[in-house]
Amino acid sequence: MKIQILGSGGGEGYPALFCGCAHCVAARKAGGKSLRSLSQTLIDGKLLIDLPPDTHMHFMQRGINFGGLEHVLVTHVHDDHYCPNLLSTRGTDFAPALDFEKLNVYGNADVQRLFNGYYELFPIRDEIRKNIVFHTLKPFESVKIDGYKVTPLKANHAPEQTALNYIIDDGKTALLYLLDSGFPTDETLGFIKNYPRKFGCVLMDGTMGCNYYVYHMNFAQNKQLKKELLESGAVEKDAEFGVMHITHNHAGLHEEIKEYFKDVGIAVAYDGMVIKIEN
Repeated sequence: MKIQILGSGGGEGYPALFCGCAHCVAARKAGGKSLRSLSQTLIDGKLLIDLPPDTHMHFMQRGINFGGLEHVLVTHVHDDHYCPNLLSTRGTDFAPALDFEKLNVYGNADVQRLFNGYYELFPIRDEIRKNIVFHTLKPFESVKIDGYKVTPLKANHAPEQTALNYIIDDGKTALLYLLDSGFPTDETLGFIKNYPRKFGCVLMDGTMGCNYYVYHMNFAQNKQLKKELLESGAVEKDAEFGVMHITHNHAGLHEEIKEYFKDVGIAVAYDGMVIKIEN
């Protein structure tokens, strides 16, 4: 499985668009891996996780054609993870050479509701709308998507909606994708620990850095979760662990975060990072 991190930042990006705090000033000066766009991940060039406003930039940077994808998983409908107006040009004279007629969009019930609400105000062409197909997912109920077993988990995030995390299983190895979320609830953690395949990669929310908020994880919790998953036998001994969704309010530059995790084997994700896992 090839995991391509297209964006690794939190909700405002890093540096934040309007911010002149010490972290944002330092990131603009440092550049490189300390510049973080909105979080988005591509699996095997086939399965896209989230649709943030930065999608167009991500695809231009990495040479990806969105017309060559037919499946999008949405974690939740906060606007740094889901921007439905990006879909208004998928087809007709805007994009006459699509590889796939239909685009399947998976997520909670609000994913389609927000899409419909937006296009009530700003109508989309019928020829485009008919080829965007929505699938409502429920926590802990697996679905088959293009050869993958995809299992939504109940994220500890956004109590006003059913926010989702995901297990993506290709039949050989599995990715545990935990963005956005606080530390998993007992229900979710129990499901993870009892999942029938060991995880080859775990990507964790690191929004809170060295601070605390119930609906996002912090770096200490990232360490704790890795320890628990290893002790439970839920992950491969050589599993890759990574932290992303990094924010300017709670964490410093890339190298500073790496220093925090240097002795525990947790990688600090960055824009453009590629992780390959095999079993």
